[in-house]
Amino acid sequence: MDYRKAAEARKSIREFTDKPVSGELKAALTKCFAECRRLVPDISTDMIILDGSECAQLQGNAGYEGLTFEAPAYLLLLSEVKPGYLENAGYMNEDMILHMTDMGLDSCWLTVDDDPALRAALKIGDGKKVAAVTAFGYGKKERSLTRLHIRSISDVDVITREGHLAPKISLAQMVYGDVWGKEADLDEMYIDDGLREALYAASYAPTFLNRQSFRLLLADGKAILVKMMDSMTGELDARLNCGAVMLNFAAVLDERRPFPTEWAIGSLNGYELPADCEIVGYCSL
Repeated sequence: MDYRKAAEARKSIREFTDKPVSGELKAALTKCFAECRRLVPDISTDMIILDGSECAQLQGNAGYEGLTFEAPAYLLLLSEVKPGYLENAGYMNEDMILHMTDMGLDSCWLTVDDDPALRAALKIGDGKKVAAVTAFGYGKKERSLTRLHIRSISDVDVITREGHLAPKISLAQMVYGDVWGKEADLDEMYIDDGLREALYAASYAPTFLNRQSFRLLLADGKAILVKMMDSMTGELDARLNCGAVMLNFAAVLDERRPFPTEWAIGSLNGYELPADCEIVGYCSL
């Protein structure tokens, strides 16, 4: 699989056809899960695939703005609770979604609204939490429509689009140099094509309501991922988002370099950030 192409091709689909996902593809996804990339390998995880007929068990417990989209299938990622488990779940789930994209499947992340109720409805024991849920199948052909770009309750753009067009920040907005808020001069820093492609892939990562409440610092030979507080994104979704960003970045960079990208979860000292920002991970470049 070409991760760069898959990251760019992936899009959140919220209308699905009735076409079922074959048992062969579900088996392929099960194999992918066993082999998928992991951010924290010692965190125990499991995967469940539900058919669309089981959608009622998700209602009120998981969704996207309360909707489950009546997809033909759903992937649930279960995780034991350890430090970094949400980032790890986001990392793994994004890898699964990119494999879905490569298989010709469409998908959409869903928010877990009530984990205890969801586990009770699905008769899942208390050993692991439902960390991520993804609706998937075959999306309906998109039509010309309008889309809301929501920056805050009072700051909303209505965008008329053809096909898929998610609001995305530019690299100039997303990537800072060694000081917070200082735009990185990507040409002056002599960034190679592999790193540039990895940064683009990070910008394609799915985030809640396309809010993209993260930034990357390129400093001291590291890529440093910073989570920004966002009034519309809960902590669970924010950390899943960060995991997806780290997956896109690492997977694409690894395709272009001979050594693996290893993200470390946690903060770093020596960097001045706004009070509502937090370093969640970093990797050597």
